[in-house]
Amino acid sequence: MRSGPEAPPIEWQVKKAGAPEIVKTETADPTRDTSAPRIRCPKCRWQPERSSAWLCWSGPGPEPPFESCGTSWHTFDTGGRCPGCGHQWQWTTCLRCEEWSPHVDWYEDSVQEQ
Repeated sequence: MRSGPEAPPIEWQVKKAGAPEIVKTETADPTRDTSAPRIRCPKCRWQPERSSAWLCWSGPGPEPPFESCGTSWHTFDTGGRCPGCGHQWQWTTCLRCEEWSPHVDWYEDSVQEQ
């Protein structure tokens, strides 16, 4: 990117790029193991995306106070353990409804009991 007086304004660069093209993709993954537990918020049933990220930060909520490290990661990749400081989170907040639930309550068996 150029700098200095000859660089075009940011607004011009954005306008020149145009609107992004809408691309539709198939969301079903035929290789996904459906026997694994499904992950969803116990309160609102929201399912996190692969890009969803939580922050290791001790603050208001039911998690007992601890020395947090500020790491951002997908908490369900590690079973709630922060890869930065190793803290094992007992509670997880929903990024949609912002309610807290015990981390283990997020894992839902895909096989329905009859």
